[in-house]
Amino acid sequence: MRILPPSRVKFGTESQPGRDYGDRVKPKPPRLYNGLRGVRTWDEEKAWPGYTLFSPAFGDTSYLIDMNGRVVHSWPVTHSQWGELNPDGSLFWDNYFGGLFESDIDGNLVWAWHGRTHHDYHRYPGTDSILTLYQRDRDRPDIYTRGPVQDDLILQLDRDSFVHWEWWLSDHVDELVELAGLELPRNQADWAHTNTLTVLPDNPIGREDSRFREGNYLLSHRSLDIISIVDHESKDIVWAWGIGVLDGQHQAQMLDDGHILLFDNGTLRGHSIVREFDPREPDKMLWEYQDPQTFASPFRAGQQRLPNGNTLICESDCGRIFEVTPDKEVVWDYYSPLFGGQLVNVYRAARYAPEYVESWLDPGILGHSQAGEYRRPTQSWMPDAPKEK
Repeated sequence: MRILPPSRVKFGTESQPGRDYGDRVKPKPPRLYNGLRGVRTWDEEKAWPGYTLFSPAFGDTSYLIDMNGRVVHSWPVTHSQWGELNPDGSLFWDNYFGGLFESDIDGNLVWAWHGRTHHDYHRYPGTDSILTLYQRDRDRPDIYTRGPVQDDLILQLDRDSFVHWEWWLSDHVDELVELAGLELPRNQADWAHTNTLTVLPDNPIGREDSRFREGNYLLSHRSLDIISIVDHESKDIVWAWGIGVLDGQHQAQMLDDGHILLFDNGTLRGHSIVREFDPREPDKMLWEYQDPQTFASPFRAGQQRLPNGNTLICESDCGRIFEVTPDKEVVWDYYSPLFGGQLVNVYRAARYAPEYVESWLDPGILGHSQAGEYRRPTQSWMPDAPKEK
């Protein structure tokens, strides 16, 4: 395995001084939390056991924690928002607007692809094929009149860094107008701010309706309050929805039953909602989690449906990762004490099964993790926070 020098990893950049990027959005503030950090709640009978991977937003380390909140492994990264764990303990990770990278179990860089990648990617299992979101400037005065747009692309590349094809969102703006009621022109250069790219799994709805068939691409366009589906053969947008319901959403994903699960941030609403719905009837919600008083992450967030039916939720802007049952009971609740480029903010989190992780964990750390008891912290690292009993 070839190890690359760490100096090859550079910081990405999202903006240039002096350019007119359009009107600023004035979001509602995130929820503040000055209480105790670490694991606050753990119902061992109801929570799905495993190890949770996350990166403090734009930070320099990815962490893997056990159910007690103890760090059992970590990898050095650069300006990263999230990564994916490989079965051998290596990590595939993003550098926001800087490229895609892979590090071995010891943190050595073994693969790199530099470019203006952002937010999301998809790796096809068992192949070298990778899809990634990418950004380029483009003159589209019909979309934005005050300069070039920051257009979102999908690129397909391989491990040899060869780009096989590219897809430009602005080429399909008319489809968003027709299917979702998008109005033009927009008031921001970053007109769509696409933040999710996933590939649809085999599902019963897609077997009957080709719009939702296996292999199509599901996108989330945060600035438009729209999610869309692109046919993987024709490359046309065949379904789009969200205006009037969604508010700055993240991490739209299709479940194995064909339902769509996403984090509706509530950027202007002031509180967040995790939503599940059938894409054939998107206005009819099948499941929601919300708490207007204690759940608000306006800028970033995500969620994961776990094998036991629970949902892992990342309330990013206060560094909270928690697990709820279908009945919305919180059965695991963790506030990260780990800092990155934006304090304790966490972009995404993912839970991995014990058998996926424990074969390569350091035996001493694994033994301590398995033998240790859950001890709920009683003193905050914040000097003015109350001491709990």
